[in-house]
Amino acid sequence: MNSDFIRLKNLEGELKLSQMNKHLGCSVTSKELVLYKPHLTYHLFLHDIVSMVPAQQDSIPVLFRKQGGKQRPFFDSQTYKLVAKWARVVSRSGIVEKENMEFILPISSKMLSYISEYSGLVVIR
Repeated sequence: MNSDFIRLKNLEGELKLSQMNKHLGCSVTSKELVLYKPHLTYHLFLHDIVSMVPAQQDSIPVLFRKQGGKQRPFFDSQTYKLVAKWARVVSRSGIVEKENMEFILPISSKMLSYISEYSGLVVIR
């Protein structure tokens, strides 16, 4: 695990899956989703996730990608736009709670199955 990731000490629920690489990490428990970036951690309760929809790589602003390059895959991931009605943002400066946040992030199929199983979201095909 990247030493710049901020770990959360007390997570609710049973840890189901945790995936990390150098620049991004994601953990899901039976009640929470935690997203790790260097020096910044996002903590969401699964019941606060309003929607998750696949996002096209072209619709992601360049600011989230390396200039001129393709985004490298995060495990076997597809990129999703996740909307949450509440999230906690943990940084080195402190903790801030925010409402109505949107995230664009790569989520593996295994992680997606755990999120859908424990969040109560219904898959629409």
